[in-house]
Amino acid sequence: MPVNHLFYALDEELINTFRLGITLTEPIRPDILAAALKQAAVRFPFFSVRLVRSGESYVLEHNDAPFVISPDGKNVRLNSEESAYHLFAFAYKGNTLYMDASHFLTDGQGSFMFVKTILYCYLHLLHPDELFDTKEIALPDSPINPAEADEEPYPQTLFPESPLGKNDRPEAVFILRDQPEGYANIAGWTSFRFHICMEEILSYMSSVDGSPSTFFASLMYKSISSFYPDNKLPLVCGVQHSFRKALRKPFSHHCHVNIVPIIYPEMLREKDIERINTISRGLIILRADDQNDILTINKHIRREQHIKELSLSEKQKYVQEAIRREIGTNTFDISYTGLVPWSGIDRYITDVAPYIDISLGGGISMEIFSFANVFCINTMQRNSDPRYTDRFAELLTQSGVKYDRLPPEHFQISDFQSPE
Repeated sequence: MPVNHLFYALDEELINTFRLGITLTEPIRPDILAAALKQAAVRFPFFSVRLVRSGESYVLEHNDAPFVISPDGKNVRLNSEESAYHLFAFAYKGNTLYMDASHFLTDGQGSFMFVKTILYCYLHLLHPDELFDTKEIALPDSPINPAEADEEPYPQTLFPESPLGKNDRPEAVFILRDQPEGYANIAGWTSFRFHICMEEILSYMSSVDGSPSTFFASLMYKSISSFYPDNKLPLVCGVQHSFRKALRKPFSHHCHVNIVPIIYPEMLREKDIERINTISRGLIILRADDQNDILTINKHIRREQHIKELSLSEKQKYVQEAIRREIGTNTFDISYTGLVPWSGIDRYITDVAPYIDISLGGGISMEIFSFANVFCINTMQRNSDPRYTDRFAELLTQSGVKYDRLPPEHFQISDFQSPE
């Protein structure tokens, strides 16, 4: 199977994996989890793969080995013997199930149906008499949507372009120099988490011209800029955004994430949150428009076409440079998945926590997820300094938004072994 060209960026400085922790109401049963994974793998064969080298290229081949399940929440190296050469791995600790995956293979949207199927199979085996609403769940014996299993990440021909606005970035961006670079301080990577009642935040959003992602981005912008009053460079928030709609592949399992920049020039520093929020939302509407997404899609198509004749080392250098140029130039990042359709499974969930590789970018990344009636905000840093999130909490309070603040926790993401 062909690969998304993003895989060529893999090296010890660009691992790019993510972890999802889902805490259930009961302790995880590894025997039942193993049976559930076996069932779910039947419906999602495109996730039962390993990455191998074929000449001067990488390809994906089917992997029949069972997914690895590790105790104590342990991370294992993906695409290695530790993970049975899978690009997914699973772990558990107490009530929490962890899923580790290669972000070059898929993204949160692309893997979510797989997650729901795993949880459904697990809970159905654990509670066979329980009734579940399976209308929006891919059952193990259900037909595989051909569009979902499409092996080609991108079409062969370019889309017509008529962009709505500019899609450029400033050359010089404010970068947080107090955040260690890359994996230099991986033992100190820290997660600062907030839980906000859904009704609380939606009520606030109805009173202002904004959205949850732009509101939280505006708060983090205000938080960071308050510590650097003499800074003249623009701050840039990289907003993760799926371009599946513009790509015309709404069911694709591949990684199709675009990083849309919200640029905050110095003149915004003294504006109030509501004003900044309105400006941020307008920028997102403009820059995440389908026609602007097509610019990104065509860039990926051209890249795929260009690297076909390159040697493996040339492909690696080319894609690594592109990713660092396009992703590694943000002050901070934010990802908001919207209201997640858990199909009733969330009545067995008490917590959801996404963790990502934050070796790129400015060193701070915000993941916003939902479960039951809760917004989960997970702010991750490459060190344990709480001052940005302390200030973020103060701004939440000033905005009249009530929240629960969870204790900070250190986290790690899985390593990845490149093919020989």
